[in-house]
Amino acid sequence: MTFGLMLIMRKILTLLLLLISVHSFGIDKHKLKDMPISRWKEITRMKPDSSLVAYTDTLFIAFRRRDSFQYHNGYSFIYNGLYSISDDSILDFGYSQYKLVEKTRDSLVIANDKGIFYLGPDKSDTVKVIVLDTAEKILPVASIDQMIGHWTVYKRTTKDTGTTLDGDKVVRAVYITGASTDGKLGYILGGKDPSSQPSWYIRSFGSDQTLDCEGKGARTMTVKKCQKGEMIIVEGDVTYYLKQFQ
Repeated sequence: MTFGLMLIMRKILTLLLLLISVHSFGIDKHKLKDMPISRWKEITRMKPDSSLVAYTDTLFIAFRRRDSFQYHNGYSFIYNGLYSISDDSILDFGYSQYKLVEKTRDSLVIANDKGIFYLGPDKSDTVKVIVLDTAEKILPVASIDQMIGHWTVYKRTTKDTGTTLDGDKVVRAVYITGASTDGKLGYILGGKDPSSQPSWYIRSFGSDQTLDCEGKGARTMTVKKCQKGEMIIVEGDVTYYLKQFQ
């Protein structure tokens, strides 16, 4: 065998090894789409530059059956919903996203533009202690003043009627100001609205707990709940769940 032929064969072998590596990497990323049922508790937090950060709002994540999750910081509100993991390992909880850096039996590492979060298995009963009371009594919303503040949608549900949501009209946030000299009680921020340019304003709040809005067309929403830091509003087939985040 000539030296030139040996050189060509080595190049072909190297190329084959590279292709095998790429194929294996693709399989690993695909497997990340199925997270095992598990509970995790944050043990270390770093800034994006890997410097350590002191924190008190410990992150807890629980992966449950059928792509569902439970998520909360410290003793704050517990979020429930469905998660997904994309081909490029983006862990999406709907209202927050993380890059899935590492997942082993004893370690979960996720990151976003705020930092890097290291989690270990959660063997405590913390989640059982802070679950919200499912029998909470919903009180009437008698005044617009009960809703004053900046509310952000963290979850929405839609009845299975085949209706397609308009991305421009999907509510992203609600600002309640109360009575003002211009007659506006607040603003509704649509899904594609810049934060400083809401497309609707709230004209009135009725005795039947409805918000009558004007702007890019008239729309009416019913306030189903506003207490304990959560507001629920319904518009047609869509229900929005909102919180006042810090």
